[in-house]
Amino acid sequence: MITEFASFHLSILLVAAILIIIAAVIDARRFRIPNAICAALILLFPLFVLSAPSDIMWQQNLMVFGLVLVIGLAMFSGNLAGAGDVKMLAAISLWSGANYIGVLLVITGIAGGLLALSMGALAYRRQQIAGNKVSMGQLAKVPIPYGVAIAAGGLATLGMIAWPIITL
Repeated sequence: MITEFASFHLSILLVAAILIIIAAVIDARRFRIPNAICAALILLFPLFVLSAPSDIMWQQNLMVFGLVLVIGLAMFSGNLAGAGDVKMLAAISLWSGANYIGVLLVITGIAGGLLALSMGALAYRRQQIAGNKVSMGQLAKVPIPYGVAIAAGGLATLGMIAWPIITL
C-alpha cells in the first residue's frame, strides 16, 4: 500500500516526467529547450530527495550532475552538442544519479540513433520527391531535436526510480 508520503514522492516524479515531455515537445517543434524547464527540474530535485521513502545518496547525484555538465560543456564547446541538450541531460542526470546514469545514457543513445536515422531518412525522401540529388554532407546537416532522445532516457530513468515505490 502506498502511503501519503510515498504518494507525494510519486507526484514529484510525475511533475518531473511532465516537464521532460514538455521539453521534448518544444524541442521537436522549435529545436530549443527552454532554460526554465531545466531549472525547474533542478529546483524540484530537493523535494524529491526530502520526500523519498528511503535515503537517497544525493551527494552522488550532485557529482553525476557535475560530471555530465562538465563533459556536456566540453561537447558544446566543440560543436558536438547543443546548449539546451547539455542542460537538459545534466538536469535529468541529477535525478538519475550513480544508480541510473547508465540507463539514462544508453536509452538516450539508442533513441538518439533512431531519431537521427529517422530524420535523415525523412530529409532524404523529401529531397528525392523534389527531384534533388542528396549528398551525405547534406544529410549530416539535418537538424535533430535531440531533446526528444534525452526525454526518452529521462522517462525510462524516472520509471525505474518510481517502480520500487509503485510495487510496494
